[in-house]
Amino acid sequence: MRRIVLITVIAIALLVQAGETTRTNKKAKKCQRIERKFSKKCKNPCEENPNKKCRKLKKKLETKCKIVIDCPPAPAPQPPPPTPPPKPHPTPKKLTWPGDFRWSFAGDVAGYNCLKVEEPAEPASHTWGDNRFCWKTGMNDPGFRWSYAGPIAGMRCTRIFEPADPHTWADNYLCVPKNSDLILSWSYAGPIPGEQGCIQWKEGADPHTWNDNYLCGHQAGFESHKSPAQWPQDFAWSFAGPLAGYTCLAIAEPAEPKSTTWGDNFFCVKSDKASPFMQWSFAGPIYDRKCTRILEPADPHTWADNYLCVPNDSPLNFHWTFSTGGRKGQCIQWKEGADRAGTWLDNYLCM
Repeated sequence: MRRIVLITVIAIALLVQAGETTRTNKKAKKCQRIERKFSKKCKNPCEENPNKKCRKLKKKLETKCKIVIDCPPAPAPQPPPPTPPPKPHPTPKKLTWPGDFRWSFAGDVAGYNCLKVEEPAEPASHTWGDNRFCWKTGMNDPGFRWSYAGPIAGMRCTRIFEPADPHTWADNYLCVPKNSDLILSWSYAGPIPGEQGCIQWKEGADPHTWNDNYLCGHQAGFESHKSPAQWPQDFAWSFAGPLAGYTCLAIAEPAEPKSTTWGDNFFCVKSDKASPFMQWSFAGPIYDRKCTRILEPADPHTWADNYLCVPNDSPLNFHWTFSTGGRKGQCIQWKEGADRAGTWLDNYLCM
């Protein structure tokens, strides 16, 4: 009897086991079908927002088949790329004297910025209303300002003067900022030797000798490669025209008659030395310059207002004497033998 019971138990157990195996096999096959559908429908099972069918199939795999779709962790969000710094404005090119400047007596010039140069006292017939001093556009601003009423406070000013013009030119100035590298000089009687360059300011409609006027100048550091001229060995006087190997400044008094031959008199400095930037004036001292009066009392031809000038910071400190006994220091004789009435035989520039 016991044997029959044992056999019955074993048979029941085998039947249960067979049923479970059948159910397991059916479930496995069903899961395989779901997995195949998922693979076919969902090409990218790890995409962030799959379509509806993919979501449903994925849920079945995870809940019924206990199959977890192994997706790599989503990458951490990347910060936005840094904003590039703004591009710097290109630095304007530096103006070069005199090539980047020009004068116009016919209004503004294309390709240039221009400053109006006027004297209100001039009559309309002299056409100063359209006169301009100009510099190339796209370059650094030189900061020019014009004044017909005296120098401008806080700026470095050059007097623009024509002694033959009666229309109040004595108080006209071209000014630059004090830190400008342009060192300007004015001449109402031709270019100034020894400067970096000169630009003619011409107004043909003005009858008062506006045909020999020049704005001259140089930039800081000009001729810095040359050694300074030494007194007296690097200087020379000539009563017969310019000297070879020298840069020469004309020394003239327009009131002198041609017979006294002052038209070929020059004061010179060696060309291989740095320019001392000397200027000559036959109409009084030059504004903002260190000037030495060149006087011969015996000469009747208006020598009382003649001056030799140098920059204020020049190491040249001249002394003039119109007699041999007045000489001090080392001297160079200024002689014009043809001007006997003017007694130009005993005149000396000393230092």
